Amino acid sequence: MAGKTRITSSSKKAQTPKEKKKALSYKEKLGQGNFKNPENTNALCWGWFLVEQLAKSNSKATIDSYNRFYQKYIAYLMNTFNMDKEEAENAPVEWLSGDATQLSFIAYLKVSGAKSQQTVNHYLRSMRTWGNWCEEKGYIEGFKCPIKEVEPPIKETYTDKEKAALTKKPPVEHFGDFRAYCIIMLILGTGARSNTILNVKIRDVDLREGYISYNTTKAHKVIRLGLEAKVLAALREWIQYWRIDKGAMPDDFLFCNEYGEQMARSTLTKAIREYNNKCGVDKTSIHLLRHTFAKDWITSGGDIITLAQVLTHSELDMVKRYANLYSTDVKSAIMEHSSIAQMKTRSGKSLKNK
Repeated sequence: MAGKTRITSSSKKAQTPKEKKKALSYKEKLGQGNFKNPENTNALCWGWFLVEQLAKSNSKATIDSYNRFYQKYIAYLMNTFNMDKEEAENAPVEWLSGDATQLSFIAYLKVSGAKSQQTVNHYLRSMRTWGNWCEEKGYIEGFKCPIKEVEPPIKETYTDKEKAALTKKPPVEHFGDFRAYCIIMLILGTGARSNTILNVKIRDVDLREGYISYNTTKAHKVIRLGLEAKVLAALREWIQYWRIDKGAMPDDFLFCNEYGEQMARSTLTKAIREYNNKCGVDKTSIHLLRHTFAKDWITSGGDIITLAQVLTHSELDMVKRYANLYSTDVKSAIMEHSSIAQMKTRSGKSLKNK
């Protein structure tokens, strides 16, 4: 009847054409009925996954990396399948094992700002960890996540001149400078990661025998390493002047902030940056000190099996990459130690004369 307004039930609100299109699209894309266990949602399985990872005492950096992947994956579902966040999180986790999921996720990463294959791989590694976990728990089947590995770009490590400037001992009375100096000495001496350095305690340093124990490593390994004399001397002075004499106990952290408490990662980053700049060194990367340690090890003839143990890599792949990265720096070693060079040395004659 003309002039009358249609009354809709409050329990079933009329949808606009746009809302109908969105609801239909979501239902179609979701493919209801094609999943064995639609109640196993992304949000539910992700929550269980995180609980287990936290129980394993994974580092905050690792947990943060996993969370960045998950937020990116949810954004991918929202963007690709016209979902809102709630729909994406309540979608079945089985979607993760779809044949086209990885390819379309990679495409989304590239259009949403991933500038290199390494960045893409960073997300894919977290995706693979979660997917493998879900399959192990029986939430999904047939999950595959092959990763196209690429050689990382050659990083310009600290030069001999820069290392000399950074390892020139400052006065022990200068808290910030001497702390940064000791940390740099320790990383250049053992190749430790930042998180490992932050979690070392005073009791982990054996001043009598000249060893340090690392109990917090990325691979969850406990490793005991020998300390070179100069590194040991620096740590002995730091511990005595800034820790023991200030009332610190063996279970307190080796490197502290100005209040004697454990350093935050941001504090460490700032301290190294300021110290490097004060020493006239433009490079300020802490992780680059680790790369420098690896390069110096390889170029001086150290074997990669032992290097992998020192750097606490569970596999040799990363150490092999270090070796490949710095292959141009081992030319002199090849000229000296290769089979052909040894043949020349033993014969005492040049092969050209043969």
